[in-house]
Amino acid sequence: MSIRLEKANGLATIIFDNPDCMNVMGAAEIRALNQLTELLAEDHSIRVVIIRAEGKVFGAGGDIASFRPGDPASPEAIREIGAELNRAILRLHKLPAIVIASVHGAVAGGSMGTMNAADLVVAAKGTRFNMAYAKIGASPDVGNTWFLPRLVGNRKALEWLLFSENFDAEEALAFGLINLVVPPEQLKDVTEKLAMRLLRGPQESYARMKRLVYQSDATSLEQQVNDEIEAFASVTMTSDFAEGVSAFLDKRTAHFGCKLN
Repeated sequence: MSIRLEKANGLATIIFDNPDCMNVMGAAEIRALNQLTELLAEDHSIRVVIIRAEGKVFGAGGDIASFRPGDPASPEAIREIGAELNRAILRLHKLPAIVIASVHGAVAGGSMGTMNAADLVVAAKGTRFNMAYAKIGASPDVGNTWFLPRLVGNRKALEWLLFSENFDAEEALAFGLINLVVPPEQLKDVTEKLAMRLLRGPQESYARMKRLVYQSDATSLEQQVNDEIEAFASVTMTSDFAEGVSAFLDKRTAHFGCKLN
């Protein structure tokens, strides 16, 4: 299967595994991703999700070959499969679990949208990014026109979209598109250590933080500060909050409720 899901001890890993085709996203891959994200949304034991890929690149975006003139790539077909992809991206973005994208090689087009739906991004040094749409006369999808302006600002987003030129991991880091750049041989280890750190953290607190940050673009300051207080009040009822306060006062490391086998 070109996309697979692994789960263990609260950690889920979505793996793009079609390296011979540069992990492109065709109709079959989109349907599989939609199904896997539905499983994740229903599994409340999952606290951290990693998205990674096998092979030399994270992903080359959509399956351009399927858009040849004369092939069944009608507007209706694009709308149908696009709706499935949209559902998958929205689920990833809305999961209470923290989602980490671990990218390498090249990230282009729709694969950029998949990466951007994550909460944190770790990139291997040497990774190349490209929005790619303008090169084929296409309009962006997979949430790229929503994520990019919020992450890097309108002007930089338009520059990357309009010119579709490669940019490297250092530029992506400088503009806030990604969180970390690491040597390629350390990518898997650094990503897993980050996931383990999150798995040992206060899960309800993390979920509230994620929700509050993502709602802030569409919320007034008055509403946001009220929602912050409501979230704060709610988490004070959790065992993790009790442990965190006790640990702080006792000057020791907190040990939150999520236990790893």
